[in-house]
Amino acid sequence: MKPVRGHRKLNDDVIKKVRILAEFGAPLQHIAPAAGISYRLLHDAVSNARQGKGTPQEVQLLQAIEEGRAKGGMRLIGKVAEQADSGDLKAATWMLTHSPAFRDHYSDSAAMNRARQEGVEMTLRALLDANLPKDLERDLLLRIKAQTGYATPD
Repeated sequence: MKPVRGHRKLNDDVIKKVRILAEFGAPLQHIAPAAGISYRLLHDAVSNARQGKGTPQEVQLLQAIEEGRAKGGMRLIGKVAEQADSGDLKAATWMLTHSPAFRDHYSDSAAMNRARQEGVEMTLRALLDANLPKDLERDLLLRIKAQTGYATPD
């Protein structure tokens, strides 16, 4: 049986520092030296944990990063929501265009995607109504699918 590798520098204190720094949105390149470890150690530990090959400390480290980033993100979203509730139009607009719960419906990108989808749908309807030979119709549908990524009828 292979002995479990240990990390002399990866301890509860370092993991706590990493969590706090991740909460404030620091990138891993800045978190590592601030927590007193090398970037290489941090990167390798996170990679091992993501692949399911991590030591208990590596798994705790990855969990600390994910929890810190989630908590920090929620704190910032909360501040934006507070501003939006108090009438700050910029904050409300930001919330609608960036929050995963709303952006698919309210962002500029969503409007462009809807317009693109409607254009593809109108083109498909026109193509199907044109009564083209089946092989030509199939070729055009495959080209539309290849260029737009939208599913086309069989």
